[in-house]
Amino acid sequence: MRWLPALLLLACGPSLPEVSKPVDYAEPRFGSGGWGYTAGSAFVGASLPSGLVKVGPDTTGKNGTLKFLHFDGYWASDDTIQGFSHLHLHGTGACDYGVLTLMPTDLLDASRTTPDGYGAKFSKKSEVSTPGSYAATLTQTGITAELTATTHVAHHRYSFGAAKAGVVVVDLAHHLWRRHHLHAELTLSPADGRAHGQLHSMGGMSKGFGGVDVYFELRAKTPWTQERVWSDASPFADGTTAAGTGVGAALQFDVSDGAPVELQVAVSFVSNDGAAANLAAEALGFDFDGVRARAAQAWNEQLSVVKVSGGSEDERRLFYSALHHVFVMPGSATDVDGQYRGHDGAVHSADGFTYVSDLSLWDTYRAQNPLVHLLAPSLGRDVARSLHAMAQQGGAFPQWPLATGDTGSMIGASSEVVLADAYARGITDFDAEGAYALLRAAALSPTAPAKGRGGRAGEEAYDRLSYFPATEDGSVSLTTEFATDDFALANLAEALGHAEDTAHLRERMLGYRKLYDPASGFLRARLEDGSLAHPGAFDPLVLSDEYVEANAWHSLWAAPHDVDGLVSLLGGQDAFIAKLTDFFQKSKEEYAALPPDSLLKNMPRPYYWHGNEPDIHAVYLFAQGGRPDLTQEWVRWVEDTWYRPGPDGLAGNDDGGTLSAWYVFSALGLYPLPGSDRYLLGAPRFPRATVAVKGGVFTIEALEVSEKKPYVAKVELDGKALSAPELRHADLKAGKTLRFTMSATPTAWGRR
Repeated sequence: MRWLPALLLLACGPSLPEVSKPVDYAEPRFGSGGWGYTAGSAFVGASLPSGLVKVGPDTTGKNGTLKFLHFDGYWASDDTIQGFSHLHLHGTGACDYGVLTLMPTDLLDASRTTPDGYGAKFSKKSEVSTPGSYAATLTQTGITAELTATTHVAHHRYSFGAAKAGVVVVDLAHHLWRRHHLHAELTLSPADGRAHGQLHSMGGMSKGFGGVDVYFELRAKTPWTQERVWSDASPFADGTTAAGTGVGAALQFDVSDGAPVELQVAVSFVSNDGAAANLAAEALGFDFDGVRARAAQAWNEQLSVVKVSGGSEDERRLFYSALHHVFVMPGSATDVDGQYRGHDGAVHSADGFTYVSDLSLWDTYRAQNPLVHLLAPSLGRDVARSLHAMAQQGGAFPQWPLATGDTGSMIGASSEVVLADAYARGITDFDAEGAYALLRAAALSPTAPAKGRGGRAGEEAYDRLSYFPATEDGSVSLTTEFATDDFALANLAEALGHAEDTAHLRERMLGYRKLYDPASGFLRARLEDGSLAHPGAFDPLVLSDEYVEANAWHSLWAAPHDVDGLVSLLGGQDAFIAKLTDFFQKSKEEYAALPPDSLLKNMPRPYYWHGNEPDIHAVYLFAQGGRPDLTQEWVRWVEDTWYRPGPDGLAGNDDGGTLSAWYVFSALGLYPLPGSDRYLLGAPRFPRATVAVKGGVFTIEALEVSEKKPYVAKVELDGKALSAPELRHADLKAGKTLRFTMSATPTAWGRR
């Protein structure tokens, strides 16, 4: 009767501990360290899911504030806090924000008007970073700083202990990009314990559209007893107003009773009145602990859309830390009354949605946006409606919107992929026809729209040749990006009934094939006459101007919508699988050969490069090419090699949650084909996971999965065997179960 327990296990399922409170496993500092190209740039401060306010520490240390380590202001190895600013990005590869800085200190003095003066070392052991809150103790002064947030409001609590005085500096000149010499205004109302003002922020990204105005309203729990103001034009002195450049104020509080100093700071991109309304609506009292508890609850509800069972503690920490990162960006840019400032500079009202910004589209379309479309369709709707509004008001769909404008960063028309992906995955409650008309005008019209084509710049040559000629820098990458855009736009056109457009786009999306060079076996830049632009010696490992943030190896795999075509170009399935295997095997060997502390580990990878976006889907090409067993094998290698708990746990910039979304998808055993309704199957990391979908939950099971059984022997959807490693979005319905049967060795399941 020894078989009875096994039968019961199969019939009833195993007794696996399900995560009951996901927020306890999420660690914002995961990915906040690293060096060089492996710096994750994770935001560690306090925010709500998709909140505007992201209040947290900006730090420095023995390496100073090297920009590539401080894109979000914080680096895990630093030992000095320069201040707590209210707006941050997450995981990006460029500096912006880090504005409207507060910092507690112990002296009301002119020496404390810049980060060099008011900055202080802090105790790493005292540091606490959880979703929705942050705290640290400043060792030089003994002051403990605690932060939490609502959507538009930051709540600061400073305990001064034995400090000689309780002073809070308000610095309107601090910025991550460089110290600001742009206009700011500040007005203090000492009797009310309030202040308001505005500043113009110009960062490494926002300089692309001239910068952004940030308005704020500050309220103290108890009025301060003394104040000083200053600017570049006026020295540290008594006063209640300051304007110009280099603007700031110092507020001294009576802390003789030992009570902490509490302040609330509301932010708006619209107006001072908007900031005041945001404060009034979201900060009803000075209940710091209550706000912090509600922030944690909001994050717990967001993370609970996926509940995993089983797995190790580290696997759970990795999973929920990654899922937390997915929802830090984008952020709300809408005030509580629905107003927002559009890309035309005017104030508009969001009707029936929340206008969001800070969208790293070239990165996020690959994994983060599809994950949002699966797990948070209401946010996906907000993104779709916001992008459409940006296009209507700015004249073209944006490439990388930040705050109130388009930075124009990166290549391609990634908005097309995001909108097509949303529509294909069931998010249809936006004006798809209206959006399509604008997308079509940019992508297919012989005459460019009055305000340009946005990310479709260069469309005329591309439409004529079906590729970008070498006269354009990065011509190969431009071509593969436009091919991806065409694939997505074709899917949207087909769904909306535009048959002629669909046919043209489906033909044009294959034009990248013209760049294939049989002699070298890679995509190469070509002139308009079709000849190679650089016919001499060629090194596929070099990051040359034929590509963008990639080399020939990375770029070869950049058309996942046309795997059959690439298989044909490379000489058939065997040749395709052999070359793709070589790509990963050489990456594995190269990485293993380096000493653990080698700085070369932190450089761009010449073969598979998980720390950047262009090839992160490549491991799923095995499944598309008929060898899902190799996807299962190499996905686990990527997970084990490039993800680990701790500050150095990411392979590169998280780019708005992109690398984190890759891990979440892969741990669930799915991966999206962006711009479509398709998911490719890998192998789950957890024995069981439930995913909240419309009407209930979708269950994923792999009861025997482990390091010893990483391969898939069979997959069933509600008891029906699947023959191919692919699902459609419509398959992920409430009440259904996707069951993986695992194996210790590779199997023939799904092969072709």
